[in-house]
Amino acid sequence: MMTSRQRVLAALHLEEPDKVPFMDYVNDGIRNELMQGEASDEAEFAKTIKMDAIYFLDYCAPLFCEGGASAGADNSEPDFIGEGKIKTEKDLAMMVFPDPHKESFYDNAKKFVEQYGDSDLALYAGIRPFGIFNTIFSMGMVDFSYALYENRKLVDDIMDKYVEWNSVVVEKLQTLGIDFFMCYNDMAFRSGPMVSPQIFREVFLPKMKVVADLFKLPWVFHSDGNLTPVFDDLLTLGMNGINPIEPKVMDMKTVKEEYGDRICLWGNIDLSYTLTRGTPEEVEAEVKQRIKEAGKGGGYILASANSITDYCKVENVWAMINAKEKYGKYPLLDD
Repeated sequence: MMTSRQRVLAALHLEEPDKVPFMDYVNDGIRNELMQGEASDEAEFAKTIKMDAIYFLDYCAPLFCEGGASAGADNSEPDFIGEGKIKTEKDLAMMVFPDPHKESFYDNAKKFVEQYGDSDLALYAGIRPFGIFNTIFSMGMVDFSYALYENRKLVDDIMDKYVEWNSVVVEKLQTLGIDFFMCYNDMAFRSGPMVSPQIFREVFLPKMKVVADLFKLPWVFHSDGNLTPVFDDLLTLGMNGINPIEPKVMDMKTVKEEYGDRICLWGNIDLSYTLTRGTPEEVEAEVKQRIKEAGKGGGYILASANSITDYCKVENVWAMINAKEKYGKYPLLDD
């Protein structure tokens, strides 16, 4: 029987583990419900719900907007994301980042690895290394959209600042004992990417490649929405996995057939209905179907299609977990 760490790394390397791994971002409210109010540390919580990995999120680059969060030891997600503050070249001066060369900046990561390194769980850092999400929200969607056509140099300058900072952070974090990275960069709606494939290739992809080439550990790219028009371009960055493969707009069976020999697929359990408004029986059926579609030969990690939110039904989350245990053992039932 594999440890959780071995199971996750096998899936990320497209190898067949002993069973389908499960890992997800779990909001605090439903976490407390799942634990029935009992306090627990990260490892205890993960093992209670049969999750194979735990994470820290202290090194997401700052957002320069109303309500934006700062990176570092006191980092927290913003309660809201308001108007962007970077409108012209003169505003670039307010883009002040924590010093990524300062050893104490990584104290949280070191403590995390020291505390949980012997837990047999996979450890990962959640980061936003490519600057797409950050640039859009630091400018505001409207100003970002205009600047793509009227002042592309400003977009380039903002992204360059994020790429430069994240390059240092990535190189440092991967020396501290984590197992892989989750790279959050939402860049698509359900209708398709936020920018045209041409703009993606001209503006985003070259800058993303600068950071992508620095990864020595496995890494996963996260974006909600329909990535189909730029999927092949994304894969040139060399990531090990894609998350969350949003249902309704990306068909898991098709993605597995076309790309399953190149990349690990992570997620796809529907959040818009199944986990939030469906029945436990519907959850079980969907988990069984996803494992059948994506699990053969390995390379699939079970998770929701974004995160386990506070508006998920507790009984449905347990149904997902139990169905994974029931149907996710290799060799799979249909093998």
